[in-house]
Amino acid sequence: MADKVTFLQFGTGKFIKGYFDWMLSKIDANVEVFAAYFTPKQQYIELKNNNCKYNVILKDTESTQIDTVKVIKDVFFVKDKKVMLELVHNTNFIVSNTTEKGILSKDNKNESYPFILTSFLYEKFKVQNNQKTVIIPLELVFNNGNFLKKSVLNLAQKHFGNSFREWVIKTCEFVNILVDCIVVKESNLNIEREKYYAFYSSHNRLLETLFSKKNLNIYFTQDIDKIAQIKIRVLNGIHTFLATTAFLEGKSTVYECFLDTNYANLIDEMFYNEILPTIDYDKNFVEDFYIKTINRFKNPYIEHYLKDIAENTYEKFYERITKTIIDYEKIYKKKPKILMKAFYNLKKMYPNNDNVSSFERYIESFVNEKS
Repeated sequence: MADKVTFLQFGTGKFIKGYFDWMLSKIDANVEVFAAYFTPKQQYIELKNNNCKYNVILKDTESTQIDTVKVIKDVFFVKDKKVMLELVHNTNFIVSNTTEKGILSKDNKNESYPFILTSFLYEKFKVQNNQKTVIIPLELVFNNGNFLKKSVLNLAQKHFGNSFREWVIKTCEFVNILVDCIVVKESNLNIEREKYYAFYSSHNRLLETLFSKKNLNIYFTQDIDKIAQIKIRVLNGIHTFLATTAFLEGKSTVYECFLDTNYANLIDEMFYNEILPTIDYDKNFVEDFYIKTINRFKNPYIEHYLKDIAENTYEKFYERITKTIIDYEKIYKKKPKILMKAFYNLKKMYPNNDNVSSFERYIESFVNEKS
C-alpha cells in the first residue's frame, strides 16, 4: 500500500458519499477521509456508530450491484476546531460538495464555506505546512475551482494579509471539476444511485497520480469548461426546468415526467430549439450527450424526486438556466418561451423574494451577490 492519503471533506450528503467517496474506495491508495457536516443530523450519528461504513446500491435495467464503502475515517461538526487543527498537519486533498448555495454564499461570512476553507488554510500557513494541497470543488458552478480560488484569495487579502495570500498561490492547487452521476436517496446507511458515473477534471499531477492505477470513468481534459457547460445546461438544466414546472403541477419524479408524452415532447423542443443553439461545441457531441441523458432519466429503478432537485432552486437556476436564456437572447434578440416558463414559475417558488420580480432584476442581484 502507498503512504496514507488524507482528505478533508466538506459535506457529508448522499451525493458526495455515493459518488466521490465511492470512487475513492475503488483505488489502491491508503485513503482516509475526514468528513465535516454543516448541520447536525441523526444520520451522521448512525454513520459514526457503524464505523462510518455504508452501502452504495447501483441500479440499472440490467442488474443491481452493492458496494460497501469504508474510506471515511470520521465525521465531525464543521465547528469542531480541535479536529480541524489536527487535520492541518496531514491533509493532502480538500474536497467539497456544499451545493451552489454553499460555494456562492456571502451571508454570515464567518459561516460560509469559502470563509471556513480560507480559515483552515490559514491554520496550515501558521504552522508552516508548505506541502501542496489540492482543492477539489464538486459544486455545480462553472469553472468551480477558479471561482473558489478567487473567493479564497479575496478573503485571504481582506482578513489574513498578503503573506498568507501569496502562500495560498504557491501551495494550493484548485482544480475545475465536473461531476456526473444521479444519486437518488439515502436511508439506513444505504445510498441508491444509477450505475453510470463520470468525473471530469482539469489537469493536476497529484490528482492524476491518485487515480492513475484504476480503470475508472475519470477524465483529465483541457476542455473541462466546454464539457461543464454542456452538462450543466443540458442535464442539470432539464432537472431544474422540471423542478420549476412539473413539480409545481404535481409530478413526483423525473422518471414520471418522461412517461408523460407532453413533457417528453416539451423537453425535446426545449433542447433542440433553445438549449442546443447556445452551446458552442460540436453539435453532434452535444446531441449525443442529450440522448444518453434522456435514456438515463428513463431508468425505472432511479426514483429521482423533484422535491430533492428543487432544493436551493434560486441559486441553481442562475447557472443551469439563466445563462442559457441570456445567450439565446443574444442570438435571436428575444427570450426563449419554454425556458422563460421556468423563470415565471420561480416567482411562485419564491413569492417573497423581490429579486424574482423581473428577469433583469434577478440577473442583476445575482451578479452583485457573486462580485
